[in-house]
Amino acid sequence: MSYYFEASGHTVWDPSLRIGKWYLSFAESAADLVHRPTGLKPSDDDTCAVDVQVFRQFVEGLLECYASTRHPVQHGLMRGVLLTSLVMLERVGVEMSPKSEREASILEEVETFAGAM
Repeated sequence: MSYYFEASGHTVWDPSLRIGKWYLSFAESAADLVHRPTGLKPSDDDTCAVDVQVFRQFVEGLLECYASTRHPVQHGLMRGVLLTSLVMLERVGVEMSPKSEREASILEEVETFAGAM
């Protein structure tokens, strides 16, 4: 079974049901920490609508938080949800522009990570 993330009428990611639920859980926790809503609207039919404008603001908050520190544990904890989110944004045609070297560093990994999604 898959869990479909859909934005603007297109599927941007279709992981297994378990992976989709893990991502949603991590994203909701991260949203609390960066004080921004996710823009993700899960439904009972194992799909999740993505409000691209709200989701972009959420991802920008994650990226800013990631770049604000050199703490390796924080980077490790944030990495999965941030990279997954960046890939989904890219798939709806939103490209992020780095504002710092740390942002540029994680953005360089998006293409490679996308291959696993």
